[in-house]
Amino acid sequence: MPTTGTARATTIDDDAFSAFLQQSQPAVRAFVRRLCGGAHDVDDIVQETFAKVWRLRRGFDPARNGLAWLRQAAFRSFCDHRERARRTPEPRPDVHGEASPERPCASELRDELQHRLGALPTIERELLLGFHRDGLSLRELATRHALPVNTVKSHLHRARRRMQRSPS
Repeated sequence: MPTTGTARATTIDDDAFSAFLQQSQPAVRAFVRRLCGGAHDVDDIVQETFAKVWRLRRGFDPARNGLAWLRQAAFRSFCDHRERARRTPEPRPDVHGEASPERPCASELRDELQHRLGALPTIERELLLGFHRDGLSLRELATRHALPVNTVKSHLHRARRRMQRSPS
């Protein structure tokens, strides 16, 4: 039977190819680590490389191929991995974090504010509304309520703290 000029050498069986991969793994891992500049994504790229060459094992010729063939496959896997990472957008922190709570409507906010203001002692409520709603100064509030300015400040501080606490 005539043969063509491309005589093919015998291919390696699965057990021998598996042993070759096992033996070459440290060298391929070191090569990929150098490509990555450290340990980042090394395991993924090595695994991808070995999965790829396992699928192509029928084309492996032990007489011609060897570690250089594996390094070439690793380099291609590295390039593919880098390209996929480049095309993948960076996740936004708010997308993958906890779901943001629903914003209450204006009437709910108004009701909550009225409830919290109603829970304040009368003097604290009057000082807080006078300062924030009416825009009165500390001195004007002190004069209006016949209190020292520092007492007005203390009442405002306590009122703000009470307003911030969740209702019980």
